[in-house]
Amino acid sequence: METYANANLRRRVWLRRLFGLTVVMAICPVAAVVDAEEKAKKLPAPAKPFDINTATDDQFHSLPGVGPVTAQRILDFLKKSGPVQRVEDLLALRGISSGRREKIRPYVMVKQGAAPATTPTAAKTPSKVPGGAKTPDTPKN
Repeated sequence: METYANANLRRRVWLRRLFGLTVVMAICPVAAVVDAEEKAKKLPAPAKPFDINTATDDQFHSLPGVGPVTAQRILDFLKKSGPVQRVEDLLALRGISSGRREKIRPYVMVKQGAAPATTPTAAKTPSKVPGGAKTPDTPKN
């Protein structure tokens, strides 16, 4: 049979846990609001245009109409697809419309030398060896 002392101890433990959970639940929304406000702080617009291919997260976040999510999408796009050739290439991103592109156009640019030039690969031609000998690349009959 359970004594009064044991039942009282269980009640106190249960009440402590309930109180602790209540305190945590009261604090969490406050922390989330502070975090959201910190992320929502807008950086000032850049004084001069910057290169899209070498920009940082903070530089993209400072653009008008670009928040932290869109800035991260741009960086992921550049990482996946490589450097862009022109500002219009950003239209391939979800979240960049033609209107938003026009808002950010005065603040961004693409340096002509920044993107590596892609050359088409030349078709392999078998090399000719003096004396008419077959090269290892040619099939044997």
